Amino acid sequence: MCYRCSTNNPLLNNQGNVCINCRQPFIFSASSYEVLPLVQFYLEEGISDEEAVALIDLEAPRAEKKGDKWLEMNNDESQTLRLEESVDDTEEDPFTAKLSFEQGGSEFVPVVVNKSVLRSMSRRDVLIKRWPKPLQWQYYRSLLPDVSITMCPSCFQMFHSEDYELLVLQHNCCPYCRRPIDEST
Repeated sequence: MCYRCSTNNPLLNNQGNVCINCRQPFIFSASSYEVLPLVQFYLEEGISDEEAVALIDLEAPRAEKKGDKWLEMNNDESQTLRLEESVDDTEEDPFTAKLSFEQGGSEFVPVVVNKSVLRSMSRRDVLIKRWPKPLQWQYYRSLLPDVSITMCPSCFQMFHSEDYELLVLQHNCCPYCRRPIDEST
């Protein structure tokens, strides 16, 4: 399944390891080869890697959603409980709005984010492959925050956290690059 557009894809695709609908490349776990719920995004021109990390680390406070309110009324003869629903759904994730694409297009349209979108992101949901210079860093956003994903700090391969932890406990090294893992960490 494509996590960008929610399209179910065939196992074999003559276009490669991309979604048949939005052309988003799949990101696979390096141990189980399952598709991870990640979408790669790119920085708008003029935003440096250091500035992007600083904006993501700001962790802007999220306003509490005003949920449904119960109104309780009591009198001598009856008790009533009324639910007041608010139709205000103006608080939408700016990154989710950037996921839109032209339906049926033949070209892949990458997700490009600006400073305000970076500021709205949670550090927990962003994985960054910090490649050495002259390579550019790669940014990924988890679309399912409940699915825990771990990235090896050495080879930058990504895994489901449970798989990674189990393999590290069994072999005391990254399952992909075999870099020894310090037991103190």
